[in-house]
Amino acid sequence: MSERPGIIPLSLAAGGAPAAAAPVIDAPPPCNVRRGADLSRLLVSGAVLLVAVLLAVVAFARTRRTQQGLLDAATALPPGLRDGVLGAVQVVAVVAPVVAFGVLVARRRGDAILRVVPAAALGALLSWSVTHLAMTRSRPDLWPQVLVGRGALVHAGWPSAAYLAACTAAVVAAGPWLETRLRRTWWTLIVVCAGLSIVAADIVPLEAVAALSVGGVAGSAVLLLAGGPADRPAPQAVADALVACGIPLAALWEAPSPDRRPGEGVHYGAETTTGARLTVQVLGPEDRNRELFHRLARLAILRHPADTGARTPLTAVEHELLMLVFAGRTGARAAEPVIAYPVARGGALLVTVEHAGRPLSAFAGEEMTDQMLTGVWTSVARLQKHRLAHRALRPEHILVEPDGASRLTAFARARLGAPPDALGSDIAELLATTATHLGAHRATQCALAGLGPRLLATALPYLQPLALLGPAQREVARYDQARARAAGAGDKRRAVRPGGRPSLLHDLAAEVVAATGAEPAPLAHLARFTWRSILGLVGAFLVIHLLLPQFASFPAVVAALRNANWWWMLAALPVTFISQAFSTCLQLGTIAARLPFGPTYEVQFASSFLNRITPNNVGGMALNLRYLQKTGIETGAATASVGLQSLAAAVSNAVLAAWFFAWAGRHHAGVHLRLPAGRYVLPAIALTLAAAGLLGVTPAGRRFLHEKVWPFLRAAGSTVTGVASDPAKLALLVTGALGLPLIQVVGLALSVHAFGGDLPFVQAGAVYMAARLVANAAPVPGGLGALEAGLIAGLTALGVAAGAATSAVLVYRLLTFWLNVPLGALALHAVQRKGYV
Repeated sequence: MSERPGIIPLSLAAGGAPAAAAPVIDAPPPCNVRRGADLSRLLVSGAVLLVAVLLAVVAFARTRRTQQGLLDAATALPPGLRDGVLGAVQVVAVVAPVVAFGVLVARRRGDAILRVVPAAALGALLSWSVTHLAMTRSRPDLWPQVLVGRGALVHAGWPSAAYLAACTAAVVAAGPWLETRLRRTWWTLIVVCAGLSIVAADIVPLEAVAALSVGGVAGSAVLLLAGGPADRPAPQAVADALVACGIPLAALWEAPSPDRRPGEGVHYGAETTTGARLTVQVLGPEDRNRELFHRLARLAILRHPADTGARTPLTAVEHELLMLVFAGRTGARAAEPVIAYPVARGGALLVTVEHAGRPLSAFAGEEMTDQMLTGVWTSVARLQKHRLAHRALRPEHILVEPDGASRLTAFARARLGAPPDALGSDIAELLATTATHLGAHRATQCALAGLGPRLLATALPYLQPLALLGPAQREVARYDQARARAAGAGDKRRAVRPGGRPSLLHDLAAEVVAATGAEPAPLAHLARFTWRSILGLVGAFLVIHLLLPQFASFPAVVAALRNANWWWMLAALPVTFISQAFSTCLQLGTIAARLPFGPTYEVQFASSFLNRITPNNVGGMALNLRYLQKTGIETGAATASVGLQSLAAAVSNAVLAAWFFAWAGRHHAGVHLRLPAGRYVLPAIALTLAAAGLLGVTPAGRRFLHEKVWPFLRAAGSTVTGVASDPAKLALLVTGALGLPLIQVVGLALSVHAFGGDLPFVQAGAVYMAARLVANAAPVPGGLGALEAGLIAGLTALGVAAGAATSAVLVYRLLTFWLNVPLGALALHAVQRKGYV
């Protein structure tokens, strides 16, 4: 066997006679997995169902007319023909499920039956709910009359949409256990029966589409919860393929790898009759389905994703074989390829020569010697010289042999003639992931020894999270979180610096600049979408749908300003700035750490701008969360702070509303407030309990609770405890929560006085709180339109003249709402430039 890099051992690829005895196969029994195909089907079916529901709810009149036209075309057929078609459909609807269930019983597919039954029940329940809650208004008015007096085995109208959804869900749930031909047969029967039911006017077309999509959703959801067999070749099929491609196989065993990522297939070890040892990577349709999500994510996020065009497992392993051959020709130490070959059930395998060793990720930081890492970087330098991008260059894809020599593996995403961003991202990814073990300084020095200063400096524009999309990005994020947690472990009330969160990538950039003597380089523009582009799109929507109607009242505002008392208006002008000060106090009072007032004040102005273009203050809460994270506060504590702000604001609004309503009612009995009933409380509680139950009974759910939920809740509880035990924080919290709505009431009262209105402060507060409660239910930014209408109605009900009330409300909103738009936009630009968010 040749040891020259890049040369395929032909003696194995074409080699010798097959083994005299059957090869020994050692592999664990197959286990159920959550498949990427089921997630894809769930998303597609859910999208189709959403479109159908929107057509039935939003455009029900047009949908009814369209379906009426289809119904007229169906009823134009001879009645005998329609009854014959209906009878055939009903016979199939009775016989097919019985036969399918008998097939599963005869083949002893108990695990399939345990998924088919709940999937069918869930599909029928969901379809019945969707049909009765969303589809009835879009039905043609004449459709019930068409069913009168018709029937075959049973009355017309059966099989119903619920039955069709149940059958679809059952086929989806049983699919992983059925052969391709049998699965296609059942799908053909379902689609043909649905089409014939539409032709026979037995079911409404839109309800048939909704039933098929509901069945896809229900069946896929059951498979994702309970799992199903993976779409990968069995070990015996792998052994047969190895023998078929000329490898004299003696033994085959599965070699589980803790570092293997979803989509990278299953790895086997193999031994030939001559004693040679091989590594066999097997890909199936399941792995390519998972790779699809990776490609879609990169396509959505990155401007130039540069992914390979592999579409099937066979083309994927052939591509990796070619990349390994080319990598060996560059002089880099890479895995030695043998052959790529198809396997049964749409799979494929890639055989490489096995070399004893461990992945670099299995070494502790002190075990990684400089000589070992310099060898790795020397191989990377040779790939870079020949413009071969690895595009998954992480420690788990580097095999270290007992003598300290290393080999690069996993070239599935590699690319020849790679552009600079792919090459620079390779260096940045390996540099960042090794730095999580070694620290920024030592990792940079090892890279410098293997690459040289010129190549190392090319990574500077790509030391950013987007260049590390995937496992490397998560590893770096965990490293930074651990450093932030360690920094804050000693003193929960420590002073934090905006933008001072530990950043490994920032530290690496500083080390690279110092080591190479290069000038600091701006980060490469990798994102397809940026803050500015998103805000531009949202702003365009705001102008078209929300702002343009407001310009109709602009002449009234101008006319009202001519008669206004400018002294009162000048007194109302500082309300915007004071309200942001109270918002800052609220922010400072909900976190145990000490935040600086000035930067936090700027962030609150920026948040107010985002709240103007996003409903229910979603944008502002996200910006506050990002600001706290960038200061080095743990994610759970930052989220608890944002949630505590919302809770404190809700409680203060409720308290003030009750106080204002009680006092205003003593003097004016003509104002009544009717709050909406809590009709959604019980469904929300039921869904929460159901989700908690699913998390508790499934292994994946319990793992999620243990690894994600409990640490988050502990951090949140620590934040609340720290705030509650600090009187100064409580004072800031109460001041901000009560001062924020009160200053708005002051602004409204001053605006009313500016136009000659004489309204007591208590009644102005009652009007504002009532209008705010109504506006909060409107899904528009800042309650735009709804708040104005509520304020004008409330003021006129309390005796303020209609003209004065309208003018006062328009000027009040100009000072407290629209003035925040330019000021907040400037603040957002400033906090981004300063690195606060």
